[in-house]
Amino acid sequence: MRIIIYALALSLLSCNNYDQKISNSSIVKSKQAVITANKKNLLNKEICWVGNLNGTTPIFIHYQRDSNLLIGEITYLNTRAKLPIRLLGTIEEDDKYRLLEFDETEMITGIIEGIPKENVFKGSWFSPKTKKELQMNLLPKDTVINNPSIKPDPNQLSGNYHYQYGEYGYNGDFEFNQVGVGKAAIHILSLTNLDRGPNIAEVDKDTIPFYGNNFIYNIPESDNCEFKVTFYKGFVYINYTKGYCGSQFGHNATIDGIYLNKGNNYLYGEEGTPEFERRSCFITMQEII
Repeated sequence: MRIIIYALALSLLSCNNYDQKISNSSIVKSKQAVITANKKNLLNKEICWVGNLNGTTPIFIHYQRDSNLLIGEITYLNTRAKLPIRLLGTIEEDDKYRLLEFDETEMITGIIEGIPKENVFKGSWFSPKTKKELQMNLLPKDTVINNPSIKPDPNQLSGNYHYQYGEYGYNGDFEFNQVGVGKAAIHILSLTNLDRGPNIAEVDKDTIPFYGNNFIYNIPESDNCEFKVTFYKGFVYINYTKGYCGSQFGHNATIDGIYLNKGNNYLYGEEGTPEFERRSCFITMQEII
């Protein structure tokens, strides 16, 4: 009789342990699922920072990331209107962020460089116009919303795209026109600043096959000079695919960079539209300050 009771007790204990293992396993899997879901959600959010330049000028910036491209805005919080300014940039090979501040005329009015860490973003802000450099110190802002779409309208790709560093600095123009089904005409002309010549980088007018929102072009009769053009909402990004084409153009001249659509197809919409109202990490301006 004792043997039967002992065997029964062991059986019950074994079942309880098994049930406990299943329960613990379910909890672990549930926690892992939550962590995975949170990571996926964070990938669809904008990254926000608040801080200052030289300890005196308060700023707020936010951006989303697409591969090595950065798309966002900067707001100077000490201005009366506190209007956001377009911010576009790239992540360089050394992991440095290089963000360009564009005004409404496609002029680059500020350059931000630095490497963001988990809890701080330190770097510098430089003015192409005044040549003034300020130290930047930012902290993460725990206010995130879903990214606005950066996909271009396939019916609004044709047009003139432009950038310029200050009034006399580097500048470039990219002309793109869809001339039929699966065809487009292109032309690129960039100049160095006046102090350097200026020197020229040009891709002669050509008609190319075109489908989708990007193309790769190898300059005819060049020493394997190839670049990729990718269209986004309101701008294009041109980058070399086989290294810098230094021997193809004039000294220090280049065609790579970010060019804005002169039609000003702004990513966040016009003021007063729903796109503009939810464009960034703003809940209220008071909450940011």
